[in-house]
Amino acid sequence: MPLTPQYTISTKINNNIAELERIRTFLNLSPILPEIELNLRFRATVEATYGSTSVEGNPLNKNQVKKVIQGRPITAPDYALQEVLNYQQALQWLNQQADNLGKIDQKTILKLHKLALADLLPKEKLGHWRPGKVFIVNEKNGQEVVVYTAPEAEKVEELISQLLHWIDQASEAGLHLIIIAGILHYVFLAIHPFSDGNGRTTRLLVRLYLQMFNYDFKQLLALDAFYLQHRAIYYQKLSLGKNFKERLAADLTPFLEFFTFGFVSVAQQLKHDISVAGVIVQDGKPLRLDHDEIQILDYTRQFGNVTSQEVYEFLEVSYRTAQRKLQGLVEKELLKRLGKGRASHYVLK
Repeated sequence: MPLTPQYTISTKINNNIAELERIRTFLNLSPILPEIELNLRFRATVEATYGSTSVEGNPLNKNQVKKVIQGRPITAPDYALQEVLNYQQALQWLNQQADNLGKIDQKTILKLHKLALADLLPKEKLGHWRPGKVFIVNEKNGQEVVVYTAPEAEKVEELISQLLHWIDQASEAGLHLIIIAGILHYVFLAIHPFSDGNGRTTRLLVRLYLQMFNYDFKQLLALDAFYLQHRAIYYQKLSLGKNFKERLAADLTPFLEFFTFGFVSVAQQLKHDISVAGVIVQDGKPLRLDHDEIQILDYTRQFGNVTSQEVYEFLEVSYRTAQRKLQGLVEKELLKRLGKGRASHYVLK
C-alpha cells in the first residue's frame, strides 16, 4: 500500500509560500559583501547546531555552542560536547554534498545518522535502521505513559523507501519544495527509523533536501532555532496520533501551516539582518563591517539596545575596547547613543 500523506494547501500555507518567494527574490538581488555573508553563515551554523541539539536536551547554551564550534575550550559533559561537534561535522558534510546529490537515498540518510550520533551510540546502531520496537513515553503523575508506538522494525526500510518514492512523485508533479520538505519532516519522524537521534537526523535531512534544490537561502537560515523557541508547539504539531497508522491518516495541514510559518519567521529575520548589516551603503560605496561590529548590531537588533557592559561581556574584550567599538558604530551612523554616563545605551539609528 503506497504512502499517501493527507493534507490541504490552505490559505495560510499559500500565503507563507508567497512570502518566502518574495524574501528569496530579495535575497538573490541583494549585494551582500562576502565577509558579511560568511559571518551570517557562521551564525546560522551556530543557531542550527544549538537549536537542534537543545531541542533534544543538550545542556549547552548558545555561547558555549559557539565556543565549541570555534574550537575554544569549555567545561561541559563529554556527551554534550560530542553532540555539538557531531552536528557541526554533519552540517559540513551536508554542505559539501548537497550540490552533488541527484536525490536523497537510504545510503545518504544512514550517513547523516552516523555523523550525527558518532561516539554517542554503539557502533552496531550507528547508521543502521533500528532492530526493535520503539515507544515514546512521557511521565504523568509519576508514571510513564506511552504516547507513541513507532511502526515495527521490519517495516522501517520499506516505509523509508515509500517516503522517498513519494518525494520523487511529488516533485515530478510540481508540488512546492516547502510542502515536500514539511511532509518529509513529519513522516520521517513518524517512522522513527533509528534507536536514537531521529530528531537530529530529520532536521539535517530536511536541510539537505532544501539545499539540493537551492532553497536554503544561501545556507543562511537556521530553522532549528525556531523549533527550539516553539518547542512545545513543535512537538504538539508532530503528535497527531498514538501510532504510525494514525499519524499518517491524520490531516497534516496544521503541521504544514506551522512548518511554513516557521520558515517565514526565520527568513524574515534574515531579511532584516541583511538590511541592517549586509547591504549598507554610504556615499555610493558598501560599508565594510568587521565581525565584532556585526555581532554588536545583531545583539542590538535582538534586544532593542546595547550597553558598553554588555559588549564587554559577550565579545569578551576590554571595557575600553567595547566603548571604542560602540563609538565607531555611532560614527558610521549605525547606532545612536541615548543617555549619559552609566545610564547611556545604544540603539539602532
